[in-house]
Amino acid sequence: MSEDRELSSFAFVLREEVQTRALGDAEGAEFTENAFVETVAEHLAEIGMIDNPVVCFHQGRLGAGGIKLNGYAMPDDGERIDLLVAIFDGGVETGTIQTADVSRIAGQAARALQAVARNVQEEMEKASDAYAMMSRLAEAVSCGIKEARVFVLTDGVSVARDLDPQQVGDMTVSFEVYDLRRLMRTMMKGQTREVIEIDLKAMGLAPIPCVAMPASGGEFESYLAIVPGESLYRMYDEFGPRLLEYNVRAFLQATGKVNRRIRDTLREEAHCFLAYNNGISVTVDEVATEQGPGGLRITVMRGLQIVNGGQTTASIHRARKRDRVDLSHVHVAAKITRLPAERVEEMVPKISRFANTQNVIQEADFSSNEPFHIALERLSKTVWAPGERSRWFYERSRGQYSTAVSIEGTTPARLRSFKERTPAAQRFTKTDLAKVLNSWNRLPHVVSGGAQKNFVAFMKGLRDARGQAWEPDEEFFRDTVAQVILFNTVTRIVRQEGFPAYRANIACYLVAYVSHRTGGRLRLDEIWKHQAVSAELEGLLRSWCRAIDRQIQESAAGRNVTEWCKKEHCWVSVRDLDLPLPDRLPAEWTGRQASSAADADPSGGGLVDEHAATAACMKLSAEAWFALHLWGRRSGHLAEWQAGIAHTLSSYAGNNWQRAPSLKQARHGVRILEIAREHDFDPTKAPGTTPAV
Repeated sequence: MSEDRELSSFAFVLREEVQTRALGDAEGAEFTENAFVETVAEHLAEIGMIDNPVVCFHQGRLGAGGIKLNGYAMPDDGERIDLLVAIFDGGVETGTIQTADVSRIAGQAARALQAVARNVQEEMEKASDAYAMMSRLAEAVSCGIKEARVFVLTDGVSVARDLDPQQVGDMTVSFEVYDLRRLMRTMMKGQTREVIEIDLKAMGLAPIPCVAMPASGGEFESYLAIVPGESLYRMYDEFGPRLLEYNVRAFLQATGKVNRRIRDTLREEAHCFLAYNNGISVTVDEVATEQGPGGLRITVMRGLQIVNGGQTTASIHRARKRDRVDLSHVHVAAKITRLPAERVEEMVPKISRFANTQNVIQEADFSSNEPFHIALERLSKTVWAPGERSRWFYERSRGQYSTAVSIEGTTPARLRSFKERTPAAQRFTKTDLAKVLNSWNRLPHVVSGGAQKNFVAFMKGLRDARGQAWEPDEEFFRDTVAQVILFNTVTRIVRQEGFPAYRANIACYLVAYVSHRTGGRLRLDEIWKHQAVSAELEGLLRSWCRAIDRQIQESAAGRNVTEWCKKEHCWVSVRDLDLPLPDRLPAEWTGRQASSAADADPSGGGLVDEHAATAACMKLSAEAWFALHLWGRRSGHLAEWQAGIAHTLSSYAGNNWQRAPSLKQARHGVRILEIAREHDFDPTKAPGTTPAV
């Protein structure tokens, strides 16, 4: 396929995804632009270019100059600010973006740093995303950060490739331009990294002496080398976490024992580093060598990835950059392997797994190739939605949907057929999956931490709960799709309601609250069957969203709301709301009817709404349920089995209700609370108890 045709196909898929994300939004063009930025920012986070992106539109003025931002990102180490700004057209035809336009919009983003240094955010509406963004930037600037990058994102083809760095106060601002062509090369064909070329001579570095090892039947080549610490520092300083995209973990910071020892060795015994350190394992797509005075030397490495030794590399960079450690006596052993493209996905996880002996690697760290994701992808190709006319597309690797479109849509008729069979609105990615399921699992504070952090937490939770080898079945897939539909509906409602700020947080908190109020027992089969939520449930969600927003902001009590949403105490404050239910419950809310005496209300007063019973039990803290347990046993007002249920519910609460009570436990729990009230015992005021947390 020619690159022009490939570019056209990619532009079509990207446009479809952006339109799907913006569907139903009341703000029109502005949000469509932000939907584009959100799509690209998630990808840039996935390939390691940025960390923790927050998408937010702001346009203003500073003196005679304009300001424009579409979002920002900051790494956890707080050493850099990344600003996102868009040149977005959204049209069917791909336009050309001139250098002057790129330079102008990049300058408007950089000017935001000047604006926050002058506290212009204090003149903005406090209850807005833009205020929260500019305040966060002001905090970072006041901390003395010296480095910033502006990412110009566009759905056109840019004439400009590079812009010269600028100085804004004490901060050096560099620029990255991601136009349609560059995005295609990193987002299509399932590629999860940007190809990095290390030309040592161009970087002002000496060639690296090496020993070539015998090739394995021409399948791959291996070289053993000793890399100067300064060279490794320069590579990481220029390309950053992109070098570690194939590494199984993010840099763990200098907090673990291994990283502290690396740091201490660099500070105190730099000349012994080669002897003490296990070295790094590197893969490349291509390698160029030359014969030098002392033998073979590496001059260029294309597609370089550090698959083992990310801790070593990042620790060396931090020691040099932050602690000013002299690296002139530091050398690192390296095994460099050229892999054929068709074997990369298979061999890289094995190299990482077998080579690593410094920090213990859990199998869940190799999540992109986990049996769970592979099985879910397989199910998405075989399970049809009711009516058997369409399927849901699970994109395990970035770019699979784009690739499928380019393969299937070779003619207008075939493209139309593919869109009917697999519409863009029925596509979800692995980070979407983690966001949806962790919201339903009542972890909205984790979801609010950002797509990548949430995905890591999701995979760890999945492995802890299900085990490494567990694979989902068709029922799990249907329930997952139902939760995706619910989450998408909530997102649409929140957009339509026109909240000025914190919409992403409101959405995940609202889904978590619904899960809490139903004990995780909403009728997902009803949503799957109709491929939509009922009008009654949509109305209930709409009636609750403003109360969720109000509680989030009030509980923040003057703190940065975006940061507050990442705290578990924020979720606790929302979880404890007692929002009203309508007289007629939605079909999805209605539980099964009691069919035997075992299903009847223990109090004899008819049937208990199972969701209300569950919510009532989950309002109490672990200490309160334990107080009920002790009171019931000592007073004799509870039967032994009832005291036992109170003890069980105490353990559930102590684990933050990660496991909800069964229907029977919830009904008995309600009866236990009634008995306590009849005897004027309030478990929340018993000695040693605290409110639910």
